[in-house]
Amino acid sequence: MNKQSVREIFDQISDSVINFLENHPGVTEVEFTERQGIVENLIETWEQENSPYLLPNDIKAFLQITDGLLLKWKIKIKDKIQPLGYMHVNKLKEIVPFNFKSYALRTLGDDPPESDDEEQDVKGFNLDNQVFDGRLGLIYYDTVDSPKVYFQDLSGHWFFIANSFTDYFRLMVMHLGLPHWHYAFTEVGLDTTSQQWFRFLSPERLTIDMKSRNTQIKRMRKQKKDVKKEQVLIRSIRRRRNTSGFYMQETEEDPKRKKQKKSKKKKTKKKLEETKELSKPKK
Repeated sequence: MNKQSVREIFDQISDSVINFLENHPGVTEVEFTERQGIVENLIETWEQENSPYLLPNDIKAFLQITDGLLLKWKIKIKDKIQPLGYMHVNKLKEIVPFNFKSYALRTLGDDPPESDDEEQDVKGFNLDNQVFDGRLGLIYYDTVDSPKVYFQDLSGHWFFIANSFTDYFRLMVMHLGLPHWHYAFTEVGLDTTSQQWFRFLSPERLTIDMKSRNTQIKRMRKQKKDVKKEQVLIRSIRRRRNTSGFYMQETEEDPKRKKQKKSKKKKTKKKLEETKELSKPKK
């Protein structure tokens, strides 16, 4: 496969993002590093070395076109040029396993887990060793052939990004490789500077991200309310009759709370007596 064909295929699968950047008035020095695709034997070797985990078909197809990805570009503002966009995917030999000491897989809007899921069958591989302020991984969660893409921010939690490499690739292209774009899918969200760059280069994508973010948070809040309703319902079931026709015995009340209730009742009774005494007509 010659170099020109690699560029042409990349333009097709990326909706001509290179042409978009090259024609943007504020963008300059767009550099696309063309790489030769790898042979299938190398993929088979990788899978043998990392058995039982298998690379999904979309990543295999991508690596056979180009062994990894590097597309970077700069921005020109007031005669000053500075690096900005960076789209990168590791070469096959760089897709290596993470050393998981602890982890917490989350989706935007979820509460932080009370403890790490150390007992679950989870394996992660480095998908981009150049990502800004975090780690990007192919995460195999109770599967050996259908990983999802997660991003670990500086809090240490892994946030869901995409169901597949194809979905992730599209998101990367739509976000133009702008710094910290992965944070749109985390609890922290995009910082002010990143939002300004999006307003300048891709305002439509910023609108979609903000709307999606708000929708996810509202959905999770609704789920939390539903859980609370279920908990109230479960408590009320304790007062229903059991199969023998008698009310179920309620759990024994905490002695400390029982004492507090008794004390409160006593104070209320005393206050009522004082009120009655005061309300009596004077002789």
